[in-house]
Amino acid sequence: MSVVVANRDELRQRIQQLLAADLISVNALLHRQFRNPNMFVQDVALHVSRFRGKQIRPILALLSAHLFHPTSPARENVHRLAAVVEMIHTATLVHDDVIDDASLRRHVSTVHRRWNTETSVLFGDYLLSKAFHLAATTGDAEACRLIGLATDRTCEGELNQIAARLEQSTSERDYFRVVGGKTGQLFAVSCLLGSRAAGGSTPHQRQLRQFGMRIGLAFQIADDVLDLTEATETTGKDASNDLANHRLTLPLIRALRLGSDQDQQRLRNLLTSSDGDDLARLRDEPIVRQGVESAHSTAEHFVRRALRNLESLPSCPAREILALIAQFAIQRTA
Repeated sequence: MSVVVANRDELRQRIQQLLAADLISVNALLHRQFRNPNMFVQDVALHVSRFRGKQIRPILALLSAHLFHPTSPARENVHRLAAVVEMIHTATLVHDDVIDDASLRRHVSTVHRRWNTETSVLFGDYLLSKAFHLAATTGDAEACRLIGLATDRTCEGELNQIAARLEQSTSERDYFRVVGGKTGQLFAVSCLLGSRAAGGSTPHQRQLRQFGMRIGLAFQIADDVLDLTEATETTGKDASNDLANHRLTLPLIRALRLGSDQDQQRLRNLLTSSDGDDLARLRDEPIVRQGVESAHSTAEHFVRRALRNLESLPSCPAREILALIAQFAIQRTA
């Protein structure tokens, strides 16, 4: 399967045409899960609901199910599982913003800026608890096990990221251990859960899980590139947050590898600086731009491999949209 050119508006329209009814059901479920009689909890929940963006993880679950034409009972469970992965993702965002000391998320204040750190930590935990409770209502113990395993590995990815930063690791292996956990796992389990609930064969489930992992990796690399190249007004998040937290992402790791000894020393000095002007200068370094280009090429490589995972799957509109999403993962600006 060749790489296709994804147009944002076309992609959005295609998703709506196929999944409109499913997304209404998933968002209704999410609305019920976020509802709480306690006014403070409800206020925080309403604020966090504004973080909801492209909803790519539930969309992946729904599309993976549509490949196999689920029956009505299965579709209800697919909706629940799609809501579960979105809630887990939202919980990780709330926790990540504390770790990163971020001020903005989708152009609105993060929870710990709007309230405090305690509220962020507890509300993130609350969302995880609600997600696991909703998963249990499917009556599918294996789905719950898969969700728990993916969540474990997501948390391990975050811990590996902290370790890599403390050790000042410039290893690509360490980088991919981090992003495979913190981003790839939820993409992968979203595809796996949707296909499994809809009765996809074990080989098809395996292909979709791998597809999800690969576009998750491409998505995270693209995110790391955006952190270096785009302004807050574009992404809706704090610009250069990775730099501010002295986090070595793939574009910077590649820049260090590609640069001369002099380039490397200059980059290391800038990376360890806490001066905002130094960080701004680092973004403009020619060798950093080369690192960005190299990282983007790697993201394209993962997309091509992900598209190959789709080749053995049923040919249908859902498969076409999955291919468009794979391409969009590296074309987006936010």
